[in-house]
Amino acid sequence: MIPLRNIACIGVGTIGSSWAALFAWNELQVRIYDANSEAIEKAINNIEAALEILREITGDKRSPKDLLDKIYIAKNLEDALIGVQYVQESAAESYEVKKSLFKAMDEFTESETILATSTSGLRISEIQKAARRHPERCITVHPFNPPHIIPLVEIVPGELTSEEVLRRTVEFMKRLNKKPVIVKKDIPGMIANRLTAALWREAVNLVHMGIATPEEIDTAVKYGPGLRWAITGVFLTYHLGGGKEGIKHFLESLKESFSLRWKDLAKWTEYPPGSFEKIIKGMEKYPILSKMSYDEITKWRDMKIIEILKIIR
Repeated sequence: MIPLRNIACIGVGTIGSSWAALFAWNELQVRIYDANSEAIEKAINNIEAALEILREITGDKRSPKDLLDKIYIAKNLEDALIGVQYVQESAAESYEVKKSLFKAMDEFTESETILATSTSGLRISEIQKAARRHPERCITVHPFNPPHIIPLVEIVPGELTSEEVLRRTVEFMKRLNKKPVIVKKDIPGMIANRLTAALWREAVNLVHMGIATPEEIDTAVKYGPGLRWAITGVFLTYHLGGGKEGIKHFLESLKESFSLRWKDLAKWTEYPPGSFEKIIKGMEKYPILSKMSYDEITKWRDMKIIEILKIIR
């Protein structure tokens, strides 16, 4: 197999440009393309900013401007796919859009080229149907934002994805110092987004019912379970919560307590009427939003994530 050295990033919004920065940082040749010409100009700025953050947090002496030389702006989709061994598609979250792209990518690339999508919720088993020549090389590689910093990638093989493509994709992500998790079934939302969706529903419900403000809920997460989750995740956290007897004692001793909580948790599957207005009004009182710009908050967040990563590594 030809090593994965030439990469195409198709769709370079927030996620796609972050991917491009990560690939360039790892000395890979990157071809970028977006149907929206305005997105390209923004992408270059985002890529340079991401490379600068990576330089700051690693102490690396390489210049972001020099690394930008590894980025080639393609004239069109076919031009973006010339000679690449791996494609990371990060276009709009739509079956219509992604199927159209995968059909074209399947036609314009060599048979061994891996076609990956960044989708956060669509099924690769459905998307890969559009790649009629070689559906077996299609796979989901879902990052957590921002991909150039957060290590997690959820890798989902479709019904037609080959074991070889799965293996090569996992190895490639490890080369990039990512933390790949293989999702065994192609389900909506994969792992992390399903967990966050459950937490988000209850957070929205608490605001909607007037129990807490958005800032108070964030404080509860940051200074409570979020600290533990960053170190021990969910299952190990509760295993330790069971004392020396571990998870068995935890499950048995808190069975009734959890049952009471679950019965009282939100169960709706659509946002309650009026909840948007309450959330927006609550966010207007969030202190940091009046003190820092979007870009300043983003950089502050990224630097704090790096500090946490240094600890858990």
